[in-house]
This record gives sequence, C-alpha cells and structure tokens, in this order.
Amino acid sequence: MDGLVDGGLSEYQADAYLTLLERGTSPAVDVAKNCSIPVPRIYDILNELEQMGYVETLDRDKLHARACDPVEFIEDLHHKSARLSDVASEIEDRWEHSPLGEHEINVTKHAQTVLDHAEAKIRDAEWVVDLAVTDRQLADLEGALEAAVANDVVVRASVYSEAGESSILDDHPVTDVVTEIRARSISGPFLAVMDRTVACLAPTERMPDPYGVVVNDELISFIFQWYFQTCLWAVWETHDQRRRYPVRYVSLKEFVCDVYPVWWEDAVISVTVEGIDTTSGEQRVVSGVITDVLFPGKDLTGTAPGLIQLAGQATVVVKTPDRVCTVGGWGALIEDVEARRITIDAIEWPA
Repeated sequence: MDGLVDGGLSEYQADAYLTLLERGTSPAVDVAKNCSIPVPRIYDILNELEQMGYVETLDRDKLHARACDPVEFIEDLHHKSARLSDVASEIEDRWEHSPLGEHEINVTKHAQTVLDHAEAKIRDAEWVVDLAVTDRQLADLEGALEAAVANDVVVRASVYSEAGESSILDDHPVTDVVTEIRARSISGPFLAVMDRTVACLAPTERMPDPYGVVVNDELISFIFQWYFQTCLWAVWETHDQRRRYPVRYVSLKEFVCDVYPVWWEDAVISVTVEGIDTTSGEQRVVSGVITDVLFPGKDLTGTAPGLIQLAGQATVVVKTPDRVCTVGGWGALIEDVEARRITIDAIEWPA
C-alpha cells in the first residue's frame, strides 16, 4: 500500500483499490468491511477513485464497484518511477560533482569524483605534484599536467601499466607533461598530492565498494606524501625524465640521499632554496654553499643515507654571503627555512 501512496493515492484510496483488486466486483459496504475505511466514507472514496480512473461503480440494488483495467495505472506508475529515478540520479550526480568545500576530509562514494577534483587541484598547483596512477589515468590527466608544467611545477608520476607492451610509458613522451616517471609492476590506489597540502586518494577499481577521499589538511597530506615517497616512488626505477639544468629537487630527503656522498668528498655545492620562513610564514629564497648535512645516525664514511635514517630530522646548513641558514624539509620546525624546492646551482671540486 505504501507504494500506491507514493504513487499519489491517499491511504483510504489505496486500501479500497487493493481490496477491489483482491475481491473483484463487490458491494461498497463489503469493500468497507474488508478494509480500514469507515462505511460512511466508502462512497466518497469510491467516487474519488472513479474520477481518477482507477475503479468504476455499478448501480444495482445497492452500489457496487470494481477495479478498472490497471494497464494505464501501471504505465503511469512506471513513468513516475522512471522520473523519480532520473531525479535521484541527477541529484546524486550534482552532489558528487559539486565543490567539496574546505573540510579537512571529504569522502565520496564515486572514485571518479576524486579524479575530477585531483585534476582541478593539479591545475592550481604551485610547487609539486606527486602522482600514483595507471597509464590510462595519466593520459586522462594530460591537460591538467600540461597546465602544471606551464606553471613550472615539478610533476613526479609513479605509473602502473595496464596496457602491457602498448603502455603509454612508451607511446606518450614523458617530456611533454611529467618531470619524471617511475614504472611500477604492482598496482595500487590512485593518489595525488599537490604542494604537499592537498591529497586525493581512490582505491583500485577492483574494490567491491569504490570510494574516494579528498584531504585539505597539511598534516594528513604529509602521511599520504610519505606513503608515496617510500612505497610508490623511492623503491622503483626511473623510466624516463625530463632533464633540467640546473637540477632541482622537491624533497629535501631525496636531495640529501643524492648529494651527501658528493659533499662528503669535499665538493663545493652551491644551492638555491625556495621555501617558507619558519618564523614569519612568508616565502623566502636562500642562496649559498652547503657547509653541513645533519641527520640521525650520520657516520664518518660518507655513505648515502637511506630514507629510514632521514625519517626524523634532516637538516642542510647553507652559508649565504650574510649568514648561516639551516634548511629543513616539509613541516620543518627548528630550522630557519622549510624547503619547497632546492636547485643545485653548481658543483665544484677543489683544485
């Protein structure tokens, strides 16, 4: 009966109509006795149903009624059902594609919604975009990545190939849209971390109940970025990269891994650090020569540290013409500058 009420009938009308469908042609009084309608009201209810085309009344020794052929009614219900389904789908679609707002964590049940938001955030990036994608997803994001590269953003992509030998890694030149690609042989979730402050995550399509998460929080984004750096980036080989000179880094830890052995051998390394002043919160640029590299477990052999050693504090000391400045990585607290980008200006060996 609830379905008939949803279809536009009152409870009394639905009750009387169902009774007539079950019992066939019946006296009005018997209809009332076999449902919840008071006898004085049954005549008005049957008259209303007749005007609506659901029943017809018959004048005999006493008033009888019977249900009309329901074909038109059934068609009407199907039509209303289709319209309601369309409305529900449109509402759901508009909700899923509406701006998620500035909440710290936004959860959506459609993974594609997360990819759409990631595309918009990639276009707005200023420093770095870290991606864990399939080759197909990389192709879908090409337009947004072109915009990021045009804004001088460093784009690092860890790519899992779904297409085998015809992979986009071979057919689509990385130099167009990505600074560096590393190829993964193991599938994983879609992940995009923009400027290390916004993260978009969607599990693999094999999940029975796909969902997505958009994070607008620097601390939580740090967790996602560290997952990217340790599990999706550092352990995989470079497939191709766009060579840039001078060389630039967007990760202080990666910079230390590469530069420490060279610095230990007495090379004079000149750098420019673009970042944030940890005292004022303003952007700051520092240029000078590296005079020290500090991290836990530092030994006297000059061996390149691993990411585990750098998981805690990692500090680079830069001597500028005016002062000595300490540079830390993302989330630096005790250093003078939180590095966003480090450029190697020169490496010179003593005579």
